[in-house]
Amino acid sequence: MNFDLHPEELILTNSLKQKIIDKIGRDSISVSQYMELALYEKDYGYYNNLLHKFGEAGDFITAPMVSKVFSECIAKQLKELLGHIPNNRNILEIGAGNGQMMLDLLKLLEDDISCYFVLELSANLISLQKSFISEKAPHLLTKIVWLDSLPTNFDGIILANEVLDAQPCDVIVWDNGKINERVISVDSNNNLVYKEVQLQSPELLDIAKKINLNADYYTSEISLNNRGFIKSLAQSLSSGFILLIDYGHSESEYYSLAKAKGTLRGFFRHQLLDDILVYPGLIDITTSVDFTSIATTAIDNGLDFIGYTTQAGFLLNCGMMEMLNSWHQKLGDTEYLRLTSQVNYLTSPNEMGEVFKVIGFSRGIDVAHWMGFTNNDRSYTL
Repeated sequence: MNFDLHPEELILTNSLKQKIIDKIGRDSISVSQYMELALYEKDYGYYNNLLHKFGEAGDFITAPMVSKVFSECIAKQLKELLGHIPNNRNILEIGAGNGQMMLDLLKLLEDDISCYFVLELSANLISLQKSFISEKAPHLLTKIVWLDSLPTNFDGIILANEVLDAQPCDVIVWDNGKINERVISVDSNNNLVYKEVQLQSPELLDIAKKINLNADYYTSEISLNNRGFIKSLAQSLSSGFILLIDYGHSESEYYSLAKAKGTLRGFFRHQLLDDILVYPGLIDITTSVDFTSIATTAIDNGLDFIGYTTQAGFLLNCGMMEMLNSWHQKLGDTEYLRLTSQVNYLTSPNEMGEVFKVIGFSRGIDVAHWMGFTNNDRSYTL
């Protein structure tokens, strides 16, 4: 699939491609190294450059941008949890995107929280978020503190929506008893291409050997970054809660025959791309989350596992239908129909409802039952 690129897009992607080629040299780099450059390189990486990414004009739309219902349900869950925190009722959002969920939650929980921290590594996104809050609700800026690294001994709630899927991963190939790695090289025409080599990383090899597959040839992903990220959250959290929302599956689903080609893909202008090597710096590269590895890593690092469910189940547990019924009395028919269409997008099995999952952990506070996990528990699948 070819796109007509704007001149600034062409300059950016060619510049980043050359940086990647220079990094490869005469050898190759792993897919995780490629993703690190394509997504996070300081000048041209997808999440650091100035090109538009969010909404209809960008490459993707997140749940808080779909409807205020999403943030209202999240706020109900957070309010319940904040009630169990005696002091330092803080929220730490990892990767706040365009700032929509931050704005919504601050409006709803302003009197319940001490401080709203945001961990954001992109200076351009920080600027975007500050401008967004300044325009919509400037008085809330005094509640927000931007961070460039995880705090130590954090007390409160750590929240991340669509962060795990953007972490670099490696592509592993199980080939009739051999375990290989897909890496990225450069051909004679200066194009980025894949090749397969024997997997060398002892850590990746150990994980790959433990995955049960029923196929002679199978390609999928393993994310050491996600495991490292969860370990870092566990080390950061002194007492409180962690709530993670993302698209993905349990290990048995993730490595099923239905997904024998893996889940790594790109998005550009809302179009799905199977080839992530095109237009580096312009496309969002993502992979589904193996939630079994998330749960296992969290437990191994001292966190208490609370629950795991679908996004639809979580929103329903947090009173989504009750909210809709109450708004029906206040909104006109046209506005209410628009709202119900948004809710359908958030909860439909064919849209976000089943693909997106919600998982919760805690440390140091004995609250085993959260409203968001009351029904539709999927913990048994992990």
